[in-house]
Amino acid sequence: MPEPRDIRMEHTHGLGLEAEVWVGGDLLTVCDAISAPDSPCPPGMLTDVTFAYASLAGFSWDQAVRANPGKRMRLEPLRRWAYTGYGRVVSIAPAVIVDFGLLQMEDANWTTDRSLVGQFVRIPIDRLEIVPAHRPDWPEDAS
Repeated sequence: MPEPRDIRMEHTHGLGLEAEVWVGGDLLTVCDAISAPDSPCPPGMLTDVTFAYASLAGFSWDQAVRANPGKRMRLEPLRRWAYTGYGRVVSIAPAVIVDFGLLQMEDANWTTDRSLVGQFVRIPIDRLEIVPAHRPDWPEDAS
């Protein structure tokens, strides 16, 4: 999945706490999942990070599609690290990926409904997080 090119830590209160991160020219408030437990991440450019979100109340894909008739693509801040995500589903396998314009992120709600691809959705984001980019648990080249 493509990642934003310029991600910069502006400020963090530490692991599991509020942080401000620049993504291109947009400042996002996120939950810090990249700092070491005893050492907050310093300000500066970040590499090998990505974004994830939690939707604690859950939702159905039918609800999500009906809730974005305007075909919007953006992260609309609500409070602290909560957002309303308006985006477009770009794939469902191996995971559901939603393009919110600024970021593409994986959604935890699994589906096999191929008709969802291309649909515009509205997703409640209770906690937007900056997390380490996933690395395979096995070598890429086992030669």
